Amino acid sequence: MTTIELKSFKPKHNNKNNFWFKLGIEDAKTARTEAVHQGFKTQVYRNIINRTQLSQSEFQRVTHIPVSTIKRRLKNNERFNTQESDAIYRFAMLLKLASELFNDEKQALKWMRESVYGLGGKRPLDMVSTTVDFEIVKDLIGRVEHGVFS
Repeated sequence: MTTIELKSFKPKHNNKNNFWFKLGIEDAKTARTEAVHQGFKTQVYRNIINRTQLSQSEFQRVTHIPVSTIKRRLKNNERFNTQESDAIYRFAMLLKLASELFNDEKQALKWMRESVYGLGGKRPLDMVSTTVDFEIVKDLIGRVEHGVFS
């Protein structure tokens, strides 16, 4: 491939039943990375809330997006900004990784709400507002998947 072909290459998004499509983060025209940079549509928030049954205030505690901002975005049908979308993305990625770990989304949601020994007693949900905390949770999930408990 030439350099020009590499720059224009986009993977096919043909699985409309995948996790990211269901949340509204990806669609046939927009990849996850583009969606985060453009800012998530309010429907992404609604889909996540419906799927996880988090209250608006719990979602605020998890993502650190002020409730007033969430309400304004919903009222005016405004996209979330890049930083807000990034926090929402980390939350969605945690849900995906935990669901794959437990092979059950309900069990994953239960685990995400519990204090976890491997996280120093913190809840995985409380560790998505920053990348550094999220990486710790992601690392723990990877270690559990591979049977490494040190």
